[in-house]
Amino acid sequence: MINVALGGASGKMGSTICDIIQKSSDMKLVGAMIAPNEPMFGKEIYPGVIAKGQDSLKEVLEDADVYVDITAPKPAANIITRIPAMGVNIVLGTTGIPADIIKNMTDEIAKNKTSAVHSANFAVGVNVFWKTCEILAATLKDYDIEVIEAHHNQKIDSPSGTAMEAVKRMQKITGIESVVYGREGHVGARKREIGVHSIRGGDIVGDHTVMFVGNGERIEIKHSMASRDALASGFIESIRWIYGKRDGKVHNLDEVLGL
Repeated sequence: MINVALGGASGKMGSTICDIIQKSSDMKLVGAMIAPNEPMFGKEIYPGVIAKGQDSLKEVLEDADVYVDITAPKPAANIITRIPAMGVNIVLGTTGIPADIIKNMTDEIAKNKTSAVHSANFAVGVNVFWKTCEILAATLKDYDIEVIEAHHNQKIDSPSGTAMEAVKRMQKITGIESVVYGREGHVGARKREIGVHSIRGGDIVGDHTVMFVGNGERIEIKHSMASRDALASGFIESIRWIYGKRDGKVHNLDEVLGL
């Protein structure tokens, strides 16, 4: 049985994952962490599980094999460097965490011989989307690259972590250093750059398009997410995959999915 604790258990994504865990024959929810201002704070959020805060991190993780974090950058940054010393593996889905915090977490995982899965997006299709972007970027070396992402009007970060992961991967392939976020005014002729554009509106769960534009032709690759259930499946696969690993490494979903 895989004992799982989850940070962000009261959110839409957190609730979905918790529900799946509760119905799984090989997993058990043993800890839940939410913000102190949430209505369920201090109450039984799931049978036998009291929702607690970061001040009770040790209690939340006491019986856990794997901790899943889908909170927000600041609360995640406050705890992820402390978890490896507790002997608990991590599945980290929170984006926007400062790079130095991620490095510290990575160092602590190596030091304590635990393991983690870290991804900007846990949807299986998105990870195939990223891999396809890499292949196209390697093949269409002289094509202009534009990235367009669209999300609901409540999303607090921009651009999305998913878009920026695509950009990072294509930069590595192409060597393009310049990233331009939107354009306005007399910007002049296009330089060797990757353009990134964000749209926010309504209840869009998540759309991502990458355009490769050459002279006389254009290739577009698009991923659209209609439900957060697509994300949940990747989290569940990652929990099962990382359970029991003690290799001191941070893995990505490419490894989980065999890409």
